[in-house]
Amino acid sequence: MPSYAIVGASRGIGLEYVRQLASREDSLVFAIVRNVNTATRLQAAVQGTKNVHVLEADVADYKSLSDAAQVASAVSGGLLDCLIHNAARMEEDSVHKSFDSFATMDELDADFTESFKVNALGSIHAIQAFLPLLRASTTKKIVVISTAAVDPKFVRAIRSDRLVAYGMTKSAALIATTKWAVKLADEGFTVVSLSPGVVDVSSSMGDGEAWLAEMASTFTDAGFADMEMQSVDQSVRAQLKVIDGMTVADNGKFLAHTGAQWPGL
Repeated sequence: MPSYAIVGASRGIGLEYVRQLASREDSLVFAIVRNVNTATRLQAAVQGTKNVHVLEADVADYKSLSDAAQVASAVSGGLLDCLIHNAARMEEDSVHKSFDSFATMDELDADFTESFKVNALGSIHAIQAFLPLLRASTTKKIVVISTAAVDPKFVRAIRSDRLVAYGMTKSAALIATTKWAVKLADEGFTVVSLSPGVVDVSSSMGDGEAWLAEMASTFTDAGFADMEMQSVDQSVRAQLKVIDGMTVADNGKFLAHTGAQWPGL
């Protein structure tokens, strides 16, 4: 049975990945969250399922991810077909900030440092932890969920000076993912960055996302046709179609949820 690990599965896109993959009766799904006890939406979503295993790990703590990988290995027989890294730092009170939104430079430094631990190092930690299991598979797929915010052309087009810590640290994750793709190419891996598009996650995160509707129109007006507003269900269905169809010829690419190569990079 095909096996998947979703890192960052407690809400939003990660939670929807678990829901949709769990509906594939022949699949084995590992849903990885920072705190099992507070992941109430995930617990409700997987109640009664037999093919989902919820594991606890913090992407900023490599040992916890390594421990989770060992648990997954015992369940799966030592292999993993596809790692989907979705974890990101998206606190509502800080993610939208520009450089001058911080009260002090110490506050800015602290926010950037925490964002780098989660958004950049977190992806490296996850791949390293699950690499032995992925090497044992014949599929060998790694997907790191990215964002249009890493693209200078996109930032210029929409004239946005916000999301500074998020955009810069996710840019580091994009480079890290590309480095992994180069490193693992000779082993038959398919390692990609994948943009989910503009997604209204309010139904699964409980947060207001009204600002996205306004921003989505800005994106399309700027010439980014793949950035129309989608529900989380629509986005993940599209992403899974891309992931299912990926081959080694896609290794190292930055893909949109439509399957096209990201237009800006």
